[in-house]
Amino acid sequence: MTKAVAVLAHADQMDGRGAAVEAHDGDQFVQCRRAPHEPIITCEAAGPRGQPWMRHALSKKRRANLKELGYVSDRKTGNFVARLDPSEWPNDKLAGFMVATLVGGYDVDSSDIVTETGSYPAVACPPRNPAGHDFGGEIAFNDRSQKDLEENCEVAGMDDEDESRLPKPLKSIPMDSGKAEDLMKQNVKEIGDAYTWLLGVSGPGRRGVVLSWGEFHIQCSKTAEPVIPCEIESAEANPTLRSVITAAVGRKLNKMGFREPGYSKNYIGWFRLNDGKPENWAWSMMQAALTAFGGYAIQPVTVERRAAKGET
Repeated sequence: MTKAVAVLAHADQMDGRGAAVEAHDGDQFVQCRRAPHEPIITCEAAGPRGQPWMRHALSKKRRANLKELGYVSDRKTGNFVARLDPSEWPNDKLAGFMVATLVGGYDVDSSDIVTETGSYPAVACPPRNPAGHDFGGEIAFNDRSQKDLEENCEVAGMDDEDESRLPKPLKSIPMDSGKAEDLMKQNVKEIGDAYTWLLGVSGPGRRGVVLSWGEFHIQCSKTAEPVIPCEIESAEANPTLRSVITAAVGRKLNKMGFREPGYSKNYIGWFRLNDGKPENWAWSMMQAALTAFGGYAIQPVTVERRAAKGET
């Protein structure tokens, strides 16, 4: 981190571009930058306007921690902003400040922090990632922006859904218990087969599966890591789920081992490859689907397999 933040000292030599350094764990980020001839360093920490799921990570205590570090809430971007005098913030002190932002503001483990450096166009309103995307509200350095800021340099929040279009919670099982039990067994077999297929990739290859119950989805993937991460879509990522995946449902998923949104826009859990077998994971995932989607999970699961290009 100390080496990374040193790039900010060279902004005046970057031919019209600003220097940026970012530290993050998943979608939880802190980004410090300085444009040529600017007398200050500006640091922004992820907020709920660009990434609505940050409301889970940003508890009252963690917001207070950010305030103690010198951050204030910025209404335009929804991020938390701190402005620092470079003469008072040598590289090692600034590196510690960025780590403290993630640890105190988002409860990130310091060993999980990833660091990136780069540059961005030094204009009045540099491009940012749009709201609702991973790293929404972030200054998009290294020219990776998907969209420029709206007029007045504000991040446009996500539109609310028409309440009349939202699905209602479905608690009852829409069939007799015998048929429901047979369906659950068949779903567990289909999901177990999907996990077995995921295990067929090795090395740098990547495979993914999407488990669907109508409009409700769970996505799992397998990379070179010894785990299979699975994500259950959150109401912040898809507002049509607000009346189904409620706060109470979220607490139940958390008790089942799914990490609340913040690190990711969705609820995310991991199956370790040396802990259990595909049929065990399939049963656990079926229970998670019933917890998240209620009666909507009492229907045949559809499995979509996704392989890397060139793989069968």
